Amino acid sequence: MKKICFVMTDSSQFNILCRDQLEYFAHEKNVELTLVCGNWSKEDEKLKARNVGRVVIFPIERNISLFKDFYMLFRLFFFFIFNRFDAVVYSSPKGLLLGSLSSYLAFHKNRIALIRGRAYENFTGKKRLFFVILDKLCLKISNKVIFISNTMSADFIAEKIITEDKATVIGKGSSNGVNVNKYFPIMRDDSNIFNILVIGRVCRDKGIFDLYEVLTRLKKTDKIALNIVGRIEDEESKIMLDKIIQDFPFVQYYQHSPTPQEFFQKADLHLFLTHRDGFGNVAIEAACCGTPTFCYDISGLKDSVEQNLSGKRFKFQDFDGIAFDIEQASDNKMLFLKKYEQAPIWAKSNFNSVEVWDRYLEFYLHSK
Repeated sequence: MKKICFVMTDSSQFNILCRDQLEYFAHEKNVELTLVCGNWSKEDEKLKARNVGRVVIFPIERNISLFKDFYMLFRLFFFFIFNRFDAVVYSSPKGLLLGSLSSYLAFHKNRIALIRGRAYENFTGKKRLFFVILDKLCLKISNKVIFISNTMSADFIAEKIITEDKATVIGKGSSNGVNVNKYFPIMRDDSNIFNILVIGRVCRDKGIFDLYEVLTRLKKTDKIALNIVGRIEDEESKIMLDKIIQDFPFVQYYQHSPTPQEFFQKADLHLFLTHRDGFGNVAIEAACCGTPTFCYDISGLKDSVEQNLSGKRFKFQDFDGIAFDIEQASDNKMLFLKKYEQAPIWAKSNFNSVEVWDRYLEFYLHSK
């Protein structure tokens, strides 16, 4: 039996980013999994309840803390000395840093970096340079490096963080694909209400402030209903969310949903105003449900949103353009949806989750 260890910063990341994938590895492919993570979200019990393998909780800090990070590096080093694996896969910023260094120092032969994005995407100056240097170090000591989108891989190569021969993109991108048995189109109601969905973490760099700017530019809102689904990240985002709900009575908020596919299936538009994303899996989930995505034309989303097929990409913070197109779409939603009717076929043919998972597992265990 093959043994794989995954390292991430927090337990919630396994529950969000690896939905169904870990079950497939453990139960269908008979792979022994060890999941190493912090637990600031308190989702460890939810992760353990999935029964996919051993869950090892370490006090990994989300933010940089010199003393605590060195302490964690020391603990993880000894963990990898006494626990040997056929592959060690690390992702998320702190998981990448600690996982790469500790497994390298413990002489694990198959060390794999999985780059889902970078938290410093919008940083500048010395602060950005500091994080670039850390990434260069982590990727240099990794045997293999996977990027979850071609555009993100190209960005890292262009910035000389990694060489082209070491960068890999599996398939068309995405780290988890789409479960086509869960995400599929249903018959939409024929009412005049245009349903918009905003789903994901509620914070500034995921677009909650941009959403307010778009909504203030809408001149006609009598036909519009908007659902926001996601965890609030910080106090400033909570204040903005409260302001949106107060100023726009057609907006409703849901902290969490165990069945996000139901929101996608009922939506006429997925509005995705993130400032940064390694790929944007929600965009292909929406596409599988026949729901087009409006987003910014940024790295990562160029791979997950096919222009004029699964959605439309706009210039960064083109609030006027987005608001105008929303109003046009709400005037005749059936005509709008017909324009994107091929989106489910495109998404299923490129991002079927089982095919994505098989490619990843093959790479983890057998690539040189």
